[in-house]
Amino acid sequence: MSEDERGGREGGPAAVIPVPSKVKRRKRRRMLLLGVPLALAVLFIASVEFTSSSNFCASCHYMKPFFESWKASSHKDVACRVCHYPPGIKSFFRTKIEGLVMVGRYWTRLYVKSKPWAEIQDESCLRPGCHDRRLLEGKVAFGKVVFDHKAHFEDLKRGKKLRCTSCHSQIVQGEHITVTSSTCFICHFKGKTPETRAAECVVCHRKDEVLALKERFDHTGVYTQGYRCDKCHTRTITGDGEVPKENCSKCHFETARLAKYGDTDLIHRTHITANKIDCGLCHREIEHKIVRDIETIADCRTCHQGTHDAQKILYTGTGGKGTPHASPNIMWEKGLSCQGCHIFHEKALPFAGSTLTAGAAACESCHGRGFARILGNWQAATRTRLAEIGAIAARADAEIRRAPGPAKEKAAALFEDARFDIDVVEKGKSVHNMTYSQELLGAALERIREALAAAGSPYRPEAKSLLLTRATPNACLTCHAGLEDIAASAFGRPFSHRTHVLGQSLDCAKCHSNAVRHGELTATKASCAPCHHEPLKKGCGQCHPFQKTVYEGGALGENLVPKDIMADAGAVCTDCHLDKTKKVVRPDGGVCVACHDESYRAMFGEWRDEIRRRADGIRAALHEVYRRTLTDSEKAEAAKVEEALRIVEVDGSGGIHNYIFLDKHLTRMTETVELLAAPGKPKK
Repeated sequence: MSEDERGGREGGPAAVIPVPSKVKRRKRRRMLLLGVPLALAVLFIASVEFTSSSNFCASCHYMKPFFESWKASSHKDVACRVCHYPPGIKSFFRTKIEGLVMVGRYWTRLYVKSKPWAEIQDESCLRPGCHDRRLLEGKVAFGKVVFDHKAHFEDLKRGKKLRCTSCHSQIVQGEHITVTSSTCFICHFKGKTPETRAAECVVCHRKDEVLALKERFDHTGVYTQGYRCDKCHTRTITGDGEVPKENCSKCHFETARLAKYGDTDLIHRTHITANKIDCGLCHREIEHKIVRDIETIADCRTCHQGTHDAQKILYTGTGGKGTPHASPNIMWEKGLSCQGCHIFHEKALPFAGSTLTAGAAACESCHGRGFARILGNWQAATRTRLAEIGAIAARADAEIRRAPGPAKEKAAALFEDARFDIDVVEKGKSVHNMTYSQELLGAALERIREALAAAGSPYRPEAKSLLLTRATPNACLTCHAGLEDIAASAFGRPFSHRTHVLGQSLDCAKCHSNAVRHGELTATKASCAPCHHEPLKKGCGQCHPFQKTVYEGGALGENLVPKDIMADAGAVCTDCHLDKTKKVVRPDGGVCVACHDESYRAMFGEWRDEIRRRADGIRAALHEVYRRTLTDSEKAEAAKVEEALRIVEVDGSGGIHNYIFLDKHLTRMTETVELLAAPGKPKK
């Protein structure tokens, strides 16, 4: 029994549920089967049509500049797909599908893994109704030159097959498929000598057309005399059109492909003939134009050719006759131009012009104080070396001239190489590259010796001024050339670099360090002592004259120093400065108690600390004095205070060598500084 019947018998109303008839269900199914595919087909067709339209191209932000330039170009009435896909049924269907593929790549983010790239086939340009008759039209005017499409399109240019887009490209910002003249210049001028370039002027600038333009100048005389165009039109070509190897890495990363860098035929066949790659993407630009900049036209090199060759050899560190490797100046490696140092103008008469010169101030403007002294050392060292090797060369020349036949010829050739290197240093000025200058002079000396040996001469010259560079290779000598003759002082007494570096072969790092400050003196009296004190062969005063005067009395500038009471009693330096093993030491208060009572140990420290504290106080007060403007007389007084402080500093004992003198000395300095600090205060 059904549930309806049971419900009726139980007295409740029966629930009526509408059930669609079979006819209605069948009709709905048919509508779904027909409607959904139809709707999808309509959506697909609409999508295909929209994605293959020019407006769809502008929906990508990357394409907006190209789309805008297309709208302003002569091709604005030609749809993008007409040019970017060649004619044919295959391209027709590809056009319809490609846009949908791009949409799919966008939503799946596959587009981030590649660059958008468009290529225009020649068939697109030469299709019927477009430029199909271009090759038959012959020569056309392009600016001021005559251009023949047929010659460029059908013939090989420099062995390369050109395409329409080799010249009509998109590399000019804001213009769409226009002629890029820089492409012309790469083909016509790259790698060609000035003579070849001048001979090619007639390719574009035809003789009959140039002669016909007589409004501003008649070129008849130019052709009659056989003059080259660049006799008048100078520096019209700039740039080299080279292809830096790093440009390849912008698109390629495979080692095998990058290894083909030198195969230009393969590269041009792949990039130009098989695929349209703009020349400017790989080649550096070459410009060809009439220059109207007077400073460029009036280039000294137009008339003065071969100038500054010696300076160029030194600066670049190449070109010498006897050096096996290049030693460029570090400033040249960093790209510094001549104007980096030549910053001063020589004074000249009106309209006579001026010459940029260098000087010590130019060095210090970049490198700081002290480099003027280095420059002077360089110049002095070079003068000494040139004078010595010049005398050697003069004598060697006389020896070689007396040599017999074949020996003389070989010796003369070697001597000429040596003379060349010497002339480079002499005329090129060694300051352009001190390291290379020293190498050239050393090489010149070796060539002179070889020449003398070839000539059979017994003369074997030696240049003492070159000994340091050749016998003691040292990186410091790159800048500090001639340091053997540099006058210096250390710990208050004269110091000879020649004795220590050349005589003892000490490395610069023995006394100097670059760890904190370049060239900082790290040597101390203690580090000098092992050589100068053991064995003790000299009196202390020979190395420490300043301390000797403070202790034993004498004149220090304007100061007359009285003898210390211990010196007056007969005590000598070694009584305090030698320990039990006879080793030279810097004593402390303990040495005092060897002769005096225990209280002298504390007195030693008190004297030393007091003298140093008072000296520091005077130095600080003097620093405050310098904050105000001083008169000439006040400056002289301040200088005396500084010299007096130097006595305390150089003595280094903190008053132990002569406490009574230094106590009075500091008192006078204190009074002087107080007067300088309060100019109106009366003197005591």
